[in-house]
Amino acid sequence: MASFSVGEAATAGFGLVGRRPLAVVGWAVALVAALIVPAILCVLAMGPAFAQIIQLAMSQKGGEPSPEMMQGMLQAQSGMTAFNLLYWLWSSFVRAVFCAAVFRAVLTPERSAWAYLRVGSRELWLTLLLLVEQVLAMIAIFVIALVVALIVAIVAVGGGESGHLAAIATAVGGCVVAGGVILWVALRLSMAAPMTFVDDQFRLFESWSLTKGQGWRLLGVALLLVIFVLGLEILVGGVVVGLLLAGGGSLTALHGTGAIETFMARPPLEILRDVWPWLTALGVVGALFSAIVQAVFFAPWAVIHRALTRET
Repeated sequence: MASFSVGEAATAGFGLVGRRPLAVVGWAVALVAALIVPAILCVLAMGPAFAQIIQLAMSQKGGEPSPEMMQGMLQAQSGMTAFNLLYWLWSSFVRAVFCAAVFRAVLTPERSAWAYLRVGSRELWLTLLLLVEQVLAMIAIFVIALVVALIVAIVAVGGGESGHLAAIATAVGGCVVAGGVILWVALRLSMAAPMTFVDDQFRLFESWSLTKGQGWRLLGVALLLVIFVLGLEILVGGVVVGLLLAGGGSLTALHGTGAIETFMARPPLEILRDVWPWLTALGVVGALFSAIVQAVFFAPWAVIHRALTRET
């Protein structure tokens, strides 16, 4: 039976970052252009409405929200609904492009032009795969949550005096079992993305046969990736805190009573002009962190796919 090394697969992303640092920098720049710029445009477009809501919220003296505040919140929410849908589609496409870039860097390292970034059929198939996976995951979670809630309700009603304790135990046990099932299915389908990339066709359930007998090894890789990403988050969090502490004295406009209300009452362009140095610094750190995480997370699955298919 084909197999793979858990340690080699889990650390493949760090090896890729070490071998191709310029590609990682290119990914960071592309991430800024692809995700942060649209977000800034949204802030500029929706900024006045949100600033008005914040001002109304801060002016509340307690009790029920004012009609003006409720109306403003409804308008902002309706405006964000369409944006959220478009941003979900766009972010899935961007994630697919970077997923393909990492796969390309691992499987065909000689094709290094444009930091391995392409927009073609492979990226479109991966986008479709990501969208389908997200929708199926939401449906599965909803159904499982509904089943667990129904079982808990039955236990609570039929448990008599100790029904609440039995319901709590059932809920905890149900969540653990459901989480385990979801994780097992996700691991069995983990080869769908590299299979879709390599075959240049939509692949999902075909991953089931390829990962047969590899569950524990895949789980080991997944656990190591969680540890690695948490370690990176702690490291980046320390850098961000250091930046904020280093620049804390420069944002004197936010000090004092009522300073935040006054600051938020200004036009969005003026606010952006004052905070852009900090947004830039945080953006650089965040973009590099995101690019490294992309490599750390996606590279192992390409390595696993190569190992499993090489011997079959």
